[in-house]
Amino acid sequence: MYGIIGSAVGLGILFLWVFKKFKVKSTEGKEINLPPKEKSFTRYILGGTIFGLGWALAGACPGPMYILLGTGISSMLLVIAAAMLGTFVYGLLKNKLPH
Repeated sequence: MYGIIGSAVGLGILFLWVFKKFKVKSTEGKEINLPPKEKSFTRYILGGTIFGLGWALAGACPGPMYILLGTGISSMLLVIAAAMLGTFVYGLLKNKLPH
């Protein structure tokens, strides 16, 4: 698992470096611009904790939830419903959150 995540991080760093160095353009011909993010320790700890707790409670990575449901693990219906509810609640609260 860490090899997959590590390779994704490594490739992300490599591609971002290439985009910046060679001024890669999007399909619309616009230069890809990556504005710097506001640094805030609390928001990353809080968001990561909520995400990690949801992942731990589900007992599965968020990506293959539908595959697990397709293999007959019916408890994934609850996990998928909770993920959709969480996304909906985030959409309602998005403008009130500090990001």
